[in-house]
Amino acid sequence: MKLLKNMSQNFRKKILCLSFWTPPVVRPQSILIGKMIPEWIKQGIEPVVVAYEKCGDWNINAPVFKIPIFSINRILSRIPLLRECLRFMYYKKIAKVIKEIALRNQVELIFSFSKPMDSNIIGAMLKKNLNIPFVSHFSDPWYDDPYKSLSKLRAKFIYLQEKFIIKNSDKVIFTNEVAKDLIMKKFPESWIKKADVIPHCYNLADYPEVSEPNTGKFVISYIGAFYKQRNPELLFKALKNIISKQPDFIHKFKVELIGAANDYVGYKVGNIEGMADLYGLKNNIEIIPPVSYEESLKYMKLSDCLVVIDADMPGSPFLPSKVVDYAGSGKAILGITPASSPTAQFIKGLGCESFNYDQVDELAQYLEGLISGQVKIQINKEYLEQYDVRNTTSKLVKLFNEALDN
Repeated sequence: MKLLKNMSQNFRKKILCLSFWTPPVVRPQSILIGKMIPEWIKQGIEPVVVAYEKCGDWNINAPVFKIPIFSINRILSRIPLLRECLRFMYYKKIAKVIKEIALRNQVELIFSFSKPMDSNIIGAMLKKNLNIPFVSHFSDPWYDDPYKSLSKLRAKFIYLQEKFIIKNSDKVIFTNEVAKDLIMKKFPESWIKKADVIPHCYNLADYPEVSEPNTGKFVISYIGAFYKQRNPELLFKALKNIISKQPDFIHKFKVELIGAANDYVGYKVGNIEGMADLYGLKNNIEIIPPVSYEESLKYMKLSDCLVVIDADMPGSPFLPSKVVDYAGSGKAILGITPASSPTAQFIKGLGCESFNYDQVDELAQYLEGLISGQVKIQINKEYLEQYDVRNTTSKLVKLFNEALDN
């Protein structure tokens, strides 16, 4: 029996990966899967990838099949029932296409990587059609998303879809314990046992070698978009507090905001410039347009301190993949996030510091220590290694084998 189990682990390698966003398009999910799939291959997995046509051509040593993205004209999208009927028809059509891909390639397990949540829904439909193990992945909450305000009808609909996914999953993956507990608490105990945590990852090979410029200024960097609920005001306020007490500090630092202004999410350059001017930091702030993922890693390496900001939301279930990329650079990380959030737990596990929205004075004191050199950061490498793509992939492969054996 033991020999048969070992043989199943050696030969069950073909995994259907429903990751609808893949490189070269730049999105958090495509960046993550771009790290994961090459490591899957190194660790003996033979992925068969399904992605949106609009992602473009990915130069990867694995078959990648393309599907169209769901689209509907603006007028029809305003009719909720019709919109959902058309979406369901899309799911059925795409599931049929992917079923043929799965059979032709003799896949033995389905892995769906959200977002979008469409991948999980179609994965659950394929589970019922193909009767092979299905592992779903929730990068963020859906029904329980604290950022969204849903109508009762829409909330009920999403709940039923989420229930369908989890019911049909052999394993369910979350990126942190808070998200896992939040989502799974409304389901039966037997379903909760299917849940596991595999965090976001970094790949040391992705980071470029850089020669740090000797500007004499301490470089504080934030990479990513701001929103109304998540903006740089607390950081600016803390820096203003330092300058009010020690005016000469204004010449000792600069703040780089890379990709922070984004018209799509409603936070524009003018919003940032107005806030910087309000706090007397206009000459210390550099707003840099969005860059490629590779270029963002270069900015991380050239920084002295990397800032991550979460919305002031108690019980926040989010662990941004960006903060794990920050950690891989080996630089100090400063968090502005609720005290119990997964982000705060991660940052403190690294040996860095995080502050909530009531701690502006403590934040200012800590920043002053960093800028002056009185505070030195020693990254906890043993803790960090848990998030190395080699280790997260090893855990994922183990979970795949468990689903196959069961």
